[in-house]
Amino acid sequence: MASSRNGNTANTDNVVHTHRAEIEAVQTVPPSKITAPRTVRQVLSMSDVSGVSGGCLNVVLYYNKASDQGDSGSLHAGWIKESLAGALSEQPLLAGRLQKGEINDNNIVDEEAKNIVNVVSNDAGVRLIEARIGATMVEFLLETSMRKEAEAELVFWKHIDQVDPQFCPLFYVQVTKFECGGYSFGISCSLILADLFLKENFLKRWVDIHRNLLSKHEIPKTPLFYLPNLKKDVSLINADIISSSPTRDSGKTMIFNIVSAKQYHVYSVEDLNTLARLSVEEAESELGTKFGPDFHLMSVSEPENVIKIEKCSKHVIKPKISVQNRIDSASWGDFGANELEFRKGNRALCVSYWIGSVSDELVVAIPYWSIDHGVFGLKMIIGVPQ
Repeated sequence: MASSRNGNTANTDNVVHTHRAEIEAVQTVPPSKITAPRTVRQVLSMSDVSGVSGGCLNVVLYYNKASDQGDSGSLHAGWIKESLAGALSEQPLLAGRLQKGEINDNNIVDEEAKNIVNVVSNDAGVRLIEARIGATMVEFLLETSMRKEAEAELVFWKHIDQVDPQFCPLFYVQVTKFECGGYSFGISCSLILADLFLKENFLKRWVDIHRNLLSKHEIPKTPLFYLPNLKKDVSLINADIISSSPTRDSGKTMIFNIVSAKQYHVYSVEDLNTLARLSVEEAESELGTKFGPDFHLMSVSEPENVIKIEKCSKHVIKPKISVQNRIDSASWGDFGANELEFRKGNRALCVSYWIGSVSDELVVAIPYWSIDHGVFGLKMIIGVPQ
């Protein structure tokens, strides 16, 4: 018997309805260079938001084995530590931690101001998990009846401690190897940083750094952190310490593009609330379901770099918004992950997105723009829990 990723013991004598991933290694990856000065993002909560503030965006990318050279999953896990560190140096908040207390101009925390919470780029690092699953990728993907439960094995997430959040990573990467030699990259990113991950196209930049690293002729054939060279008895891993939190998956997710007729438009609080309510109504119509009377809106204020989480009521008079906007249906595919090739010519077979660990209806508003196409507006991501 071996320890599973959820801290349980896998017993082969019982019928298992979902393939379980077994953790083989856990590492911490800090940015490749010291972040100076530190970046700070304030998290402004207007009410009790424990049901959404600890949520995460999950992404899983599936890849075939790239070549006949050894264990491609372990090779990628080794090289990923180096390329991920480079990408984090460009988005250091992803490797930061939550801290309670107000931060002054000298980056000193006033812990007396306990009601203020910030994300600080303190270079504490992200978690990189290497795991193995006892099935081929085809077998795993054909498990359609329990697809959501199965894919939860390919990502790792620890709920943020509401009392001592400063010890909790906000970003995890899990590399899972299948018996066929294929592998998956499972990413879990705190919702309070999801805009940095999505809008700034962190994945694409990471892929570019990764491929540039592999293209250098002077690098060794295997990375420094190549697990088969370091592998120990996996039964020695303490499953009580290295275990993922139980998944609370959002039942359904919908995305809308809010296209503004005015370039570089800054949305007021009233505009955001009204557009969020309109998006919720559109989602209810398309899903054929009714939300509860309230939902939480998570939005980013730029350039102050403040994320605001507030509870909104559906049943209020909607004021007229200050600009003309168009609401269009969108999809996760708009973010371009399907096109990513960590190795040249090896495009992702498929990509899955979902919002996890959220117990309340949630709307995430992410500003976006395209200078080339003259498009400015918002992406409204709506998560509906089961």
